[in-house]
Amino acid sequence: MTRFLLRIFTADLAACPLSDSSLWGKTSPRFVHWREQQVRWKAGRDPFTNEPDPNTDMFPR
Repeated sequence: MTRFLLRIFTADLAACPLSDSSLWGKTSPRFVHWREQQVRWKAGRDPFTNEPDPNTDMFPR
């Protein structure tokens, strides 16, 4: 599994085997725990990047 993930992150396969290519060739992937995502979301920040989220007012907190 580790080798498979490494090959996805380095785009070292003939084609992306996943339906979502957001991890394809991403050499510095990051894991964000769901609790941390929730804290960021409630603070009006993007749950994955921790940048200010311009869509904050669209959803109730």
